[in-house]
Amino acid sequence: MRCDRTPFLGVIFVCLIAAQSLRGQVPASAFANFEARLTNPIRLSPDGKTLFAVNSADARLTVFNLSQPAPILSREIAVGVEPISVNARTNDEVWVVNELSDSISIVSVSSGVVTDTIYVKDEPADVVFAAGKAFVSVAGNNEVRVFNATTRAPVATIPLLGQQPRAMAVSNDGSKVYVAFAESGNRTTLIPATQAPPQPSPTNPNLPAPPQVSLIVDATDPQWNPSVIKYNMPDNDVAEIDTGSFQVTRYFRGVGTLNLGLAVQPSTGDLFVTNTDARNLVRFEPTLRAHFVDNRVTRIAQANGALSIADLNAGIDYATLPNPAAQSTALAQPTSIAFDPSGLFAYVAAFGSDRIARINGNGTVTSRIELGSINSRSMRGPRGLALDSANGRLYVLNRISNTIQVINIATEKIINEMPVGSFDPTPTVIKNGRGFLYDARLSGNGTVSCASCHLDGDSDRLAWDLGDRGGQMQTVTNKVSLFNFSAQFQMHPMKGPMRTQTLKGLTGMPPLHWRGDRSGFDAFNPAFDSLLGGPQLPAADMTAFREFIETMQFPPNPNQKLDRGLPATIAGGNPVAGQHTFIAEPYVGQNTMCVQCHLAISGTDRSMSPATFLQASQDLKVPQLRNLYKKNFFNDSPGATSIDGFGFTHDGADPSLFRFLSHPVFPNIMNDATRKTNLSAFLLCFDTGTAPAVGYSRTVRSTNVNDSALNADWNLLQSQAAVNNIDLIVKGTIDGRLHGLLYQPGTSNYASDKTGLGPFTQAQLKTKVQNGDSITFMGVAPGSGIRMGVDRDLNGEKDGDGAPFTSYSAWTAYWLTPAESANPAIGGLAADSDGDGLTNQMEYAQNLRPKFSDASGAPSPQFGGTLSLTFTKILDSTDLDYVV
Repeated sequence: MRCDRTPFLGVIFVCLIAAQSLRGQVPASAFANFEARLTNPIRLSPDGKTLFAVNSADARLTVFNLSQPAPILSREIAVGVEPISVNARTNDEVWVVNELSDSISIVSVSSGVVTDTIYVKDEPADVVFAAGKAFVSVAGNNEVRVFNATTRAPVATIPLLGQQPRAMAVSNDGSKVYVAFAESGNRTTLIPATQAPPQPSPTNPNLPAPPQVSLIVDATDPQWNPSVIKYNMPDNDVAEIDTGSFQVTRYFRGVGTLNLGLAVQPSTGDLFVTNTDARNLVRFEPTLRAHFVDNRVTRIAQANGALSIADLNAGIDYATLPNPAAQSTALAQPTSIAFDPSGLFAYVAAFGSDRIARINGNGTVTSRIELGSINSRSMRGPRGLALDSANGRLYVLNRISNTIQVINIATEKIINEMPVGSFDPTPTVIKNGRGFLYDARLSGNGTVSCASCHLDGDSDRLAWDLGDRGGQMQTVTNKVSLFNFSAQFQMHPMKGPMRTQTLKGLTGMPPLHWRGDRSGFDAFNPAFDSLLGGPQLPAADMTAFREFIETMQFPPNPNQKLDRGLPATIAGGNPVAGQHTFIAEPYVGQNTMCVQCHLAISGTDRSMSPATFLQASQDLKVPQLRNLYKKNFFNDSPGATSIDGFGFTHDGADPSLFRFLSHPVFPNIMNDATRKTNLSAFLLCFDTGTAPAVGYSRTVRSTNVNDSALNADWNLLQSQAAVNNIDLIVKGTIDGRLHGLLYQPGTSNYASDKTGLGPFTQAQLKTKVQNGDSITFMGVAPGSGIRMGVDRDLNGEKDGDGAPFTSYSAWTAYWLTPAESANPAIGGLAADSDGDGLTNQMEYAQNLRPKFSDASGAPSPQFGGTLSLTFTKILDSTDLDYVV
């Protein structure tokens, strides 16, 4: 490999040779991609001397020492699956929030090990500390859970009236905790098709009359409320919680639709929320082209809750497409926000734009910092910020490149970029394609991307009317539901409202979309023009995009039992009885069962249901059923309070599965309340394809090694590994040293990460724990156990067989000033005295030479027979395999 100096922004960039680029690529089969939603993935220690970051891809907390001019990676500590937030309670005790593991890992930095695990179901998202308590937002359950920060004992559960509570902040005096609802909606809902007015006439005279469809409206619109809309939609966006009483004291409304970042202004106590606001009240795709969301920062006055909204793209002419001037400055999908202690300014991460914006105390943009190139394949994707004002540094965690950039806040220049950890296991197929989902620079004005609605590859929980009055009829050929023949279905371009679908679990699912009118994922390429307002992707880029999308998996269904079984009851029904109805009881006639169209694995046979069969106005594809549990928050009962405006079916018109099963299309079920309740219960437990034991973990110490519940969980995970629902790994200490283990179901023992150590039985591990060791066992996705347990880079050399760990500062790259580049003492242009292609100050350490060369020093054939590396300011180097 070769890495050369390249002029950039008035300085000389010395190419970053990250550790992971020198190691084998992890195959996709050994990596489960759940596309976790990073919330606050990087923070400073209380004393400001240490930087903590989550390496979500590698399931580790990374610890950087800030005592040197550049951050030094001093520790990497294995935590749960998909860590998304980190917060340090003390300089040594760090709480890491693991989204997929449904847990908090309590980490001792000095020991380099997880000392405790708190199970917090479902999908914890962030943690803050106030009044001696830890407050954890639980996105999947719409609640905040409170723990004693010292003993970790549960204190309270605070139910919240809002969707997906995630980012959190603490008031300046510590008396209040604030939590933003990431998917709060915007008070839009549906007028059902039976009550909605007809669509306007097509502008294409060759089109027939459009179908009768539902209508998206504001729930408070007096034209419809209270005559049709008899329920209330509060549109809560941020909750305020009293840290003494654990009561919600206020909700703030009208802030935004997707609220991803939250900060308290130090000088005033006002709240600042980074958000996007959906324009789904606007009908038809041509009208929404390149402007279907606004990117904003909303200020909430602490005194009275008054809102001040700052448009991050004020002045953009949305009517001009393409708009290169707008693309060069636009700020899309704002996520993290970090205030200077003065409160006079803050930084905002524009995730979709690869930019950092500096805003003043009123939210007005005053400057922008470019983070990377304009190539989607090399997109950074800033998702977290940590501001060290005392030392003039802003640390940016980039989700897509898995790097940390260091910005000099005086000059607003990037002075350093480094990997989040010493190894990134992300497969090439993900690295090559991920940027196309998030890159708003692909749109005509730089303000929107696919992820503007498909948040982190999932959904915004809204419905959109993306029809086209001037479009063309489309013919779709597909199998007819319940029959073994194909037919042609005519699709009108004025399709009406349809809920945003998830992009997860699309492998093997074509045709796609609610109407099956996309033959495959590549058929969405025209949307880059028709909806985003930019050019279509080249074929190679669209292929890379599709291949990335096909890696995304659903998380486990939280309604299932840990052993993947069904609970005895849920939502007032018996899911076991409901499963029998689904599989064996006809819903029409004598031999027509649900499972015949909704196959048991994904929930769909991918066929088409004719409109006449559905007793509807349009033909629809049989939908998959794996995420129904996420749509159960719409309540249209008179006088009810609903936190969602859309429910089940393609447009979200049905508030419950019970209501859906009450349609005449299900004559054998529609009048049987018990069967409908039981079948609804089963569908809410429908398997997602990922076992509930994936991510589940418990920490074993001498104080709980004999706990019956803990041992039952341990035994259950062993049994789940035996039936290939999971791989089972262990991380912790063995005889006082950090190690990893992998459970071998065939022999019922645990293989270690070091040659000659082990294997161990469960009983032997318990004995070691009784003698002072601490371990955490965890279920991981099948196929990833070797990588996550004993051989991190799958290069055949076990993690424990390398040299002892010290630090990884050798893998730090600098942006050199012209003066520095001429100074040999710090890695400048010194002579190559030994003729190996490296300047003297840039020599790699001798203990790394065997990795890159043979015994004589000649370049190793595994690197293509050549080696030309450029490192700068190397402090030390060590073997990179030995990291627990």
